[in-house]
Amino acid sequence: MAALSCHNTPTAWTVGIFLVLLCSCHGDGKGLNVGVVYDDSEESVLVAMRSSARSLNSSKDLTLTGFQLDKSTPGCPLHQVREQDPLHALILMTPLPSPCTCGAADVSQLAPVVVRMYQPDPDTPALRSRVLDMFPSPEQQATMLFDVMEALGWRETYMLYNKRSEFYSCFKAMLNEAASRMFYLWSQDVPPDKEDGDALGAILHDVSTSGRKNVLLMTSADVVAVILDKATEMLLLTSESHWIVTSVDVRESQLQSARHSGALLTLLRPFPETAPPWGRDAPDEQLSYRTRLALDAVKLVSSLSPDLVTEYSQRSDREDNLYPREGDCGAGMTDYISEYSFLGFSGHVSFDSCGKRKIVTVFVDEYLQGESKQVGTWTTEGTTEIQSGWQKPTETHLLSGRHLLVYTALSKPFFMKKPGKSGEVGSTPYHGYHLDLLEMLASHLNFTWNITRIGSRNREIVADAAKSKKYDLLLVAMAMRTGFTGWEKIEYSIPIRTRGYFLTMKKSNRHEIKGIFQFMEPFSVEVWLSFAAAVVGVSFALAVNGLLNPCEWAQAASRGEVSVEDSGHLSLVNSLWSTFGAALYQGHEFLPRSSTGRVIVGAWWFVILVMVASYTANLAAFLSRPSAERSIRSLADLARQTDVPYGTYKGNTIAKFLKKSEEEPFKTIGRYLNKNSDEVLFNTSRQALERAAKGDFIFISPTTYEYEILNERCDMVILTDEYFFKYQVALPFPVGSPYRAEINQALMKMTEDGQMDALVNRWFNKKKYKCSTGSSDEGVLDMEHLDGTFYYLMIGMGTSILVFALEWVHFKFKKGSSSDATNGGGV
Repeated sequence: MAALSCHNTPTAWTVGIFLVLLCSCHGDGKGLNVGVVYDDSEESVLVAMRSSARSLNSSKDLTLTGFQLDKSTPGCPLHQVREQDPLHALILMTPLPSPCTCGAADVSQLAPVVVRMYQPDPDTPALRSRVLDMFPSPEQQATMLFDVMEALGWRETYMLYNKRSEFYSCFKAMLNEAASRMFYLWSQDVPPDKEDGDALGAILHDVSTSGRKNVLLMTSADVVAVILDKATEMLLLTSESHWIVTSVDVRESQLQSARHSGALLTLLRPFPETAPPWGRDAPDEQLSYRTRLALDAVKLVSSLSPDLVTEYSQRSDREDNLYPREGDCGAGMTDYISEYSFLGFSGHVSFDSCGKRKIVTVFVDEYLQGESKQVGTWTTEGTTEIQSGWQKPTETHLLSGRHLLVYTALSKPFFMKKPGKSGEVGSTPYHGYHLDLLEMLASHLNFTWNITRIGSRNREIVADAAKSKKYDLLLVAMAMRTGFTGWEKIEYSIPIRTRGYFLTMKKSNRHEIKGIFQFMEPFSVEVWLSFAAAVVGVSFALAVNGLLNPCEWAQAASRGEVSVEDSGHLSLVNSLWSTFGAALYQGHEFLPRSSTGRVIVGAWWFVILVMVASYTANLAAFLSRPSAERSIRSLADLARQTDVPYGTYKGNTIAKFLKKSEEEPFKTIGRYLNKNSDEVLFNTSRQALERAAKGDFIFISPTTYEYEILNERCDMVILTDEYFFKYQVALPFPVGSPYRAEINQALMKMTEDGQMDALVNRWFNKKKYKCSTGSSDEGVLDMEHLDGTFYYLMIGMGTSILVFALEWVHFKFKKGSSSDATNGGGV
């Protein structure tokens, strides 16, 4: 590694010089004095290092001294080191400030051995110490990353990085490696501010427009979750996506946003997740990689051999205060450094002759749909073994593998509560057309879902969902119309149903008694009174004519032309009886002899002919007269009738149309609604429905209530056979939604396969509804229509009994009087 020095005279150093310095660490028989340079963010790591040092002090005399960097205070913290108690080794957890490396005359400020836990910038001055790098070299990192990418079949990638990443030091090495391997590499610097969502969105938009599915995420662990969340929101993580996350400290909890996206994440670990085969206990999973490196650094400096100190102290006497320098590589040094190799928390810890770490092993894990498993390894020997269990799907969907947050609302029969199932464990308490449709779409497109019920009206749901911005799919049957607030922000799927309006009212009760004399209803009261007056008048005229006309029975009897018994044929009583009998088509019992009487009877017969014919026709029409539920089948029928009031609710689309229409029958209905708006236009559709349920009102209803009427409101009937003012309903999507195209394709495929027809038959087949939609006995006269005639018969029979009693009493009285008179005459 090329390094710059604050001094201008480079010198080649030998193994002996380094080991002389090691000798000075132990020549006085005292223990090791080790310094640790850290910043305030790594105090917890220092605590773990001191704990490790205490455990090592059972066999080693190790003193650990911390030097915290204070960015607000200039100067080198190592000035605190006393000359009589110098540092034998120094562990650098963070870069030293420039006063420690440049222009310092006091060489004792730095220890002979420096263990570095980071990769320095290329422009950082070289340290005047023997440096051991715990972190793999940039060249090793770059080689590892490209070996892994090529083993995965990548020949191009889009790299997202930030400068806090432990891999940033290999950025230039990666550019060189990409050029040498002819590997296509695009890169973007991720903004350091996690709250800068706009800048991150712009970068990810560039990734999206580039069409790259393979992304190398080379950032610090603290921004991984933020980037994945944003990528998921922008639909960059799909079943076709493959991302490599280089941060070794990333936790599965930070990958949750990618869990249901279907994307494959490859994770790089410098240590296995389970105990390795050589038997070492696995370290605590919560240890960060820096903590692991720090613990191994403590163990490394504690492993300096006292024997080597003695050996090289003799060589130091023959050298003139020569110091090793960072980056020096000497022949023969490898043999001694290799003695410090061990298996630590961060893996194999060993170094080459230049102080660079060797025998580095990286474990390759796959994270897919919330599950992580090890699929391969990479080693510095150039061995890359990856056996990925992931197969790129032949037919990929954007929705494949995703978990969608679905918003919906209660609407019959689209989404309903199951009766009595609210407390059922392990089963959704809802059912309906939309839920079945969602399950069919999930089966076709391979996604899972979680449904949330919000709002009560479709437009309210769309507005609420747009505000929250947390939904993936709105499961509502939205009318494909414009004009409502926010319609310009909505796009629709292909139509899933045809809806419209219908007429509904309360069913007529055929068993309701309307009166025992309803057989008289074909004629009005005036007609019946006129008819009764005519009977009396005609009878009186016949009686007068019979009494005064010389040609009639009475005058003829007086002249002896007829018998005396025939003289009373046209009395008032007999005339009434004859006139009544003729009215009932029973004939005229006592016919007049005179021409005058015959003219009167003929005129009466003609009146009876008209009256009986009219009554018969009107009675048949009245008894079989269809009710409103049978006579009104369309808007035209509704406009023609005036007997039953009708209306709808305010703000309804069809109400607005009817009021403005200039065509019949819409114009007539619109005028009626305007004229009677206070009585027939309600604030809500539910109020209008309840008004119709009370009777004597026709509700112009949307199909929202069709299922309820045909399954739950058996006291109501739908009058129209077909919908009118029809419209299409579809699933709404935000403008530009990437899900819309896939769902439309799935809906069309389901339509071609007949699945949509089966779904419609399941939820909209009227033959399966509980309430009858028609009457099988229409036109049949029930007892209620003719019971008055039987009542009339019973009244007549009762009257006859009364008359019989009177006649019997009269006859007995008359007979008794006759007997008394006869007996009296005999005396």
